[in-house]
Order: sequence, then structure tokens, then C-alpha cells
Amino acid sequence: MKIFGNRNRKAAVWTLLVLSWAAAGFAQKVSDFTAEQVTMGADGKILSQTKVYFSGGKMRLDDAMPQSGTKLIMISRGDLKKMYMINADKNIYTESDIDEKEFAGLAMPHVKNRKERALGEETVNGYPCAKKEIEAQVEVMGFKSTSRTVIWQSPKFDMPLRTRGEDGHVTELRNIQQSQPAAALFEVPAGSSRVANMMELLGEERPTGSRAPKPAPGGKGGGARFPAELPPGMKVPYPKQ
Repeated sequence: MKIFGNRNRKAAVWTLLVLSWAAAGFAQKVSDFTAEQVTMGADGKILSQTKVYFSGGKMRLDDAMPQSGTKLIMISRGDLKKMYMINADKNIYTESDIDEKEFAGLAMPHVKNRKERALGEETVNGYPCAKKEIEAQVEVMGFKSTSRTVIWQSPKFDMPLRTRGEDGHVTELRNIQQSQPAAALFEVPAGSSRVANMMELLGEERPTGSRAPKPAPGGKGGGARFPAELPPGMKVPYPKQ
């Protein structure tokens, strides 16, 4: 029961983060850039650090699940409505369809109340930001909770440059370089083999001689819809086309 409760809490926090980005809007003033995504504990100690790449409706996260012990690359292709999770150590990947409206629909019904409080303005890594506290009452699978997240939102970007959760963990984008990343970064590496799901991606081998999975009826790809736990403060970007 404790594990189940923890999963619900993660879902509730993720719902809140989705709402934070939705509130920020899509200014699209900077759509092509690279940055370092840094997550710190309440004591300021760096817990994880990875490279992220954005190019219009495309996004790449070089270490999507550091807690897994495996280098997993996440690629989101807004233009193709596809998400790829790549095990760079084994040259295997999963592919799944993504839908902005469907994903938003999963989060919004669980929000019972949402409040936003302005906290002034601060500069984050050279960019002036509006600082806000987002409070939301969420209900996921019977679990009810009120969550509060502080965000630092620059009008130049589609996502907050910094977020801080109730537990004090902070995630921010550093060393932002406004340039267009190479197109190859948003492609599955040549020679990679497709697997059916996250379990296979994280280490379970397919039986000898088995074939790669076929797309499900209706064009739905196999594999996990989303990682079990995305890094705090990250989302799949869908800038307006």
C-alpha cells in the first residue's frame, strides 16, 4: 500500500507541473536552444545534471531516468506526435504515439482547484522571470492532496527556467545556448532495435529469435506512453505550429 501511495503522490505532483506549464503559455520567442537541466536537493546539492535540446516541436533529454542506472535518452517529436525512449547502452528503443489533447485530458479532470500567487520578479541565469506560486488540489485514483510549486517563468521561453517543489527540490535550466541543435539529435540512432516496452528497454531481453513488435491496430505504437517518473520540472513540449 505504501508503494501505491507513493505512485499516486508522484502522479499528483506531475499533474501540478503540467498545469504550471499550461499557465505559462506558449510565447515561442525562443524555440531553438540547448541547456543543462540541473536538479538539486533542498540542501543545494546537485542530484542530477543532463543536457536538453529543443527545436520547435522537438525535444531531447539525454538522461531521462538517472535513477535507473542506464543511460536512457528521451526524444519527443511534436511534428510526428511520437515519443522515443532509447537505451543508449544496448542500442534499443521504444516508440509510442503522443497526443497533446489526450495527455492534457489525463491531468485536468483531477484538478479540483487551482490558485496562482505572484511573488514578484527575479532573474534566473540572466533572464528576468516572473516568480509565482501554483497551488492545486488534485485527486488521482482516490488520493487527494494539495500541492504547491514555485516557478520562475521567463516570457522568452515556453517552460519555467526554474521550479521548486514543496520538498525543496529545485530544477532549473542553466548554460542556455540559443542556437538550433543538429537534426540528427532528434532521430533514433541507425541500427537500433525496437522493443515492446519499458521492461525490455531497462534490461529484460526478448526471447531468442523473436521479432521486434509490430504497431498496434489503429497505428498506435507499442511501448510505454511515458517514463515511470520524469525528472522534476520537465514536460513534453508542444509549441503551437
